[in-house]
Amino acid sequence: MALNKYYVAPFRWSKTVWGISIITTLVLIVTSVIYLFIPDAAIGWERYLLTALLLPLPLICFCLAPRYLCLYGNELIIKRWVGRVVIPTTDIVSIEEVDKKTIMFSKRTMGNGGLFGYYGHYHNRQYGKFRMFATDMSNLYLIRTHKRNFVINCSNPELIAKLREIIQK
Repeated sequence: MALNKYYVAPFRWSKTVWGISIITTLVLIVTSVIYLFIPDAAIGWERYLLTALLLPLPLICFCLAPRYLCLYGNELIIKRWVGRVVIPTTDIVSIEEVDKKTIMFSKRTMGNGGLFGYYGHYHNRQYGKFRMFATDMSNLYLIRTHKRNFVINCSNPELIAKLREIIQK
């Protein structure tokens, strides 16, 4: 079933994500710069290696952060600054609202917990393994597919309603 209309929901950063992102980025940059200019005979090439690892970290996290959610045609697309994740609507089994408290205590198995968003691989007892794409811990939804689970935050109720309509058919 093809849609004649895009349904889009931008990922808006919460105050927590803004705070974590600004503070962490500043700490990483300042630490790298200070570490480069501290004269210490015992530390040689290691300072350059540490700087080369710390400085690009915020940029990498920013590039992987979710930008917007789009429902078009038979695909739910999570667009990042670099790349995208496509979930075919034919694979979606269910969509349900998720409690913020349950998600907050999930274990990050390979995820980011606030630097430009909450994204990556997570696990908790109630939902099992899932990939999360969120920039705010409100309006969270669990999308179950045949292969894996996703947790997203979506501020557009029209998009969620249309997605539920599609999967019920």
